Amino acid sequence: MQIEAGRDLGTRISKNAGAILVGRGVAMFFSLAAGIVLARYLGSERLGLFSSIYAFLALFNWLATFGFEPILIRDIAKERKSAGNLIHTSVVMSCYLCVGTLLAALALAPFAGYDGKLRALLGVAALEFLVIPLRVPGVIFQIDMRQWYGALINVVRQAIWFVAVVVLALEKLSVPYVVFARLLCAIIEAILIWTYSNRWVSADRRYVRERARTLLAQAFPIAFTSFVATIYLRIDQVMLHKMASDAVLGYYSAAVKVSELFELFPAALMSAVAPVLAVIESKPREFKTYIDGSFRAFMVLSALLCVCMSTGATIIVRLFYGTQFASAAPLLSILIWSEVPVFFATVVLNAMVARNLQRMLPWPTAVGAALNIVLNLTLIPKYSATGAAWATLISYTAAWMVFLLLFRSTRSLITQGLRYAIPTVFGALASVWAVTKITMPIPAKSIFAVSIFAFVMFATQMVRAGDISEARALLARALRSVT
Repeated sequence: MQIEAGRDLGTRISKNAGAILVGRGVAMFFSLAAGIVLARYLGSERLGLFSSIYAFLALFNWLATFGFEPILIRDIAKERKSAGNLIHTSVVMSCYLCVGTLLAALALAPFAGYDGKLRALLGVAALEFLVIPLRVPGVIFQIDMRQWYGALINVVRQAIWFVAVVVLALEKLSVPYVVFARLLCAIIEAILIWTYSNRWVSADRRYVRERARTLLAQAFPIAFTSFVATIYLRIDQVMLHKMASDAVLGYYSAAVKVSELFELFPAALMSAVAPVLAVIESKPREFKTYIDGSFRAFMVLSALLCVCMSTGATIIVRLFYGTQFASAAPLLSILIWSEVPVFFATVVLNAMVARNLQRMLPWPTAVGAALNIVLNLTLIPKYSATGAAWATLISYTAAWMVFLLLFRSTRSLITQGLRYAIPTVFGALASVWAVTKITMPIPAKSIFAVSIFAFVMFATQMVRAGDISEARALLARALRSVT
């Protein structure tokens, strides 16, 4: 991959990032709309059942994907001519892994309470694993900075999903039909990715056994990290299914759905920067500049999200899901703060992979997973879904913003991020606290809190005057690239 210098590189990155943001924004709209229709149509108990199926399967996703993507992006960015062989080798390995994942999920399902008809339904949902190999060549979109293809394909999938959910709701069909519809959407998306990504992969494709061993060895820390990360990302829902009820899980999953919507944006932005980081890692000054910019932007955006959501949770839940999901509002006001460490971790993970430090990734995720399980076991029996929400927030923060300070190889990176995280989070907390002392309608509280937060961010130079013009230019380039 040839990396241009200066303005050309910045323009290309911002164009791709902007196009992704527009695409992810549209996809998020369809995803949110589908989630709203689904929740209102299924109700809390059936929504909880549906969510529990995919929460359980998510525990096995690490084995199907095996962390190949970051390694492929890094290696192909440096060896573009080897793309065909590397991708083909990964596809072959992925096929075996996905079949094994499907069998493992079905074998372990009864131990988690999924037996009888529920196990059969879980088996249908698990067929999504088999289309994962078709998605592997999609890494070429990131490497060649053609991310608008991936963004557009994602929009198509979410639009089809939304239409399918509306039809299901109008026909008042049961949960199995929802599972079949989701499987169909996954198949369509995978076929589109395979078809369009292979245009930029050379026809010379061979399975290279030596590279296969290297890929497996280098990807294993990422795969294991993904496994333990999934534990603290989804084990709370599996535990609520077992320790509480599907109705309680329905409220919790509704709150999770809203809080996780915005995780698409840091992933989208970093996908545009990741190939560049892999190449400029040997240039410390440039590397630091990109990481600084990423931390500053992500911390401000995540803190702003917390201010808006925590002050307006009641209205947001009522607007999206109706009064029947009112119990989800307090959960959302807690869960949304976990997005700060999620945004933070996105930068950390990409920086560590670029520096070939992926071997360190299992440590924070293992600590986060263990802490999450212990907290859930302690808090769910006493506080139900509220305890699960606090367990999520505490474990995310401890894993990615505290624990890595213990290691010399990652301490400087975490310290670099905390320089931006601490003032932005304190500014957000102060803004939310200030409006709790004032009696006014909720919309007015949200506006006032955002105003206070904006003032604090400009006063502390976390947001600068030039950021506004850069954001406008980014949006303009994105709109030009997709029209």
